[in-house]
Amino acid sequence: MPVAGAPGILKCRSCAFIFAPEIQSEDAKLYDSNFGDTNVHPTYEKRGGKYVVRNRARLEALLDRMEPFRGEGRILDIGCSAAFLLSVAKERGWQPQGVEIAPWAAEFSRKELGIDVFNGMLEDARFPDNHFDVVFSSHVMEHIGQPLGLLSEMVRVLRPGGAHVTVVPTQFASPSWRLQRRFIGDPPPIHASFYTRETYGAFLKKAGLTVQSIQYNVELTRLRDMARSEATNLRSWQQQKNAIVQGQAADAATARPAWLGAAKAVVNGLGNFLGMGDEIIAIAVKGA
Repeated sequence: MPVAGAPGILKCRSCAFIFAPEIQSEDAKLYDSNFGDTNVHPTYEKRGGKYVVRNRARLEALLDRMEPFRGEGRILDIGCSAAFLLSVAKERGWQPQGVEIAPWAAEFSRKELGIDVFNGMLEDARFPDNHFDVVFSSHVMEHIGQPLGLLSEMVRVLRPGGAHVTVVPTQFASPSWRLQRRFIGDPPPIHASFYTRETYGAFLKKAGLTVQSIQYNVELTRLRDMARSEATNLRSWQQQKNAIVQGQAADAATARPAWLGAAKAVVNGLGNFLGMGDEIIAIAVKGA
């Protein structure tokens, strides 16, 4: 059935999964070098004409959650973009490999970061069965029109007892949508699948994984934006993008004050209690 206020997007009556029916697979043309230069990305930004790591503390925190699953130390990042998470993982002794659809990002990761990145789709990389301790993806599954197929391939290359770790945006479970009917983020054709904690958890189980944890993350900046007009938010977003393109963005490595971290924890706790958030962080384990 159609989703009111979201043209071209449907919701399954039986399972509540929200999707764009015309989008089946990613198109590399959507993620050319111009996308890399102008997109506000969670793991990198351009500074002094070079891509540099962004939100390193968050990458470290994600890797901390993967440590209990380290066996041989093999980690795979699907849709790694400029592979800064894998670069940080390499510093910590992991054996990193990546898969990336955008040629510019794969080449950058190989040449500048020294990371083994396959340019293409996961199934074309033909990794061995049961090979990786951790298979990770961040802001990838929303681009896939048939998510169960990709999840099944991720499970195939994951070793028994290994962890599938995912970060996925949840536009239709966000406070912005639930409280104000504001759609934040990319519409089709860039985003094709739209998850909630429940629907994404169901996909993980269908792929043969046991969900260990699946939690919402609420972005504090999105809560601030809810108090401002859409025109004001659009201007602010464009200013941020312009600063990144011009290499004038504020230093993302700056530590945030302790009170902000405490506020974040409280807001996330409330968001999970109410069943809403801007993204999901999920950890699911492959059985023997």
